[in-house]
Amino acid sequence: ELHHRGFDGIETSLNEILRLSHNNDEFFKETLAKHQLDLIGICYTNWADFIPGSWQDLTVEQHLKNLERELEQMVKYNPIHINIHSGQDNWTIEQHEEFFERALLLQAKYPNVSSSHETHRGRSLFNPTITLHMITRFPNLRLTADFSHWLIVCERLLNHPSDLERLRRIIPHVDHIHARVGTVQHAQVTDPLVDAPVETHLMQTWWQMIWDEQMKQGKTRITLTPEYGPKPYAISDDVDVWTLTIREMERQRKNYQHWIEQKDYSP
Repeated sequence: ELHHRGFDGIETSLNEILRLSHNNDEFFKETLAKHQLDLIGICYTNWADFIPGSWQDLTVEQHLKNLERELEQMVKYNPIHINIHSGQDNWTIEQHEEFFERALLLQAKYPNVSSSHETHRGRSLFNPTITLHMITRFPNLRLTADFSHWLIVCERLLNHPSDLERLRRIIPHVDHIHARVGTVQHAQVTDPLVDAPVETHLMQTWWQMIWDEQMKQGKTRITLTPEYGPKPYAISDDVDVWTLTIREMERQRKNYQHWIEQKDYSP
């Protein structure tokens, strides 16, 4: 169905891979290949898949052990990229720094697959200020941009000149996009163009800034996942998340095509 709808791949965690494959690694890989689908893997350093009631207050060392194990397992599935849910928001700056210093060393053990850390609530990179600090401290730190989380955490549109300056400095570090429109009170909206036209335009501008930066860096690929989830991300069980996701994918294909037509560039 994903192939039929025009998706290029899937983004999923180890838990979901095991569920989808019925613990048969080769079946999973063969099914992806048969339907011409790439894999973006998700690695969690704690709180896997955000199962309610499963969050744990872990040490930096425990997070790193989890990351080492998940990276080792995920690379077996030949992902084109790995998205990492990293750390936890209640650490000190020193703890965040220790984590990323050592996490980057773990990532370097797998030079054939790129990996990036997501800007997500509850994680180390839960707001733009601490994210800017970390990329300044670690210039080779790469990011997954899920800016919908920052709107909620900061409770503002992040369109103040000081906010935009932070974003301009953060965007060159982005390798992967989560294209979901949220507002200052909700992680995702039901209809981006109708329910949140201001936020939709703002976030589209940021995503195109990422595309501009990727072109400037000479990258040959930028990945984007239209990430809309069921309740509680959706406001109710009545939201047709599947249709919403497909619409966002189709909208981003059109937006990317329009953007690339304005550029003298052939990725």
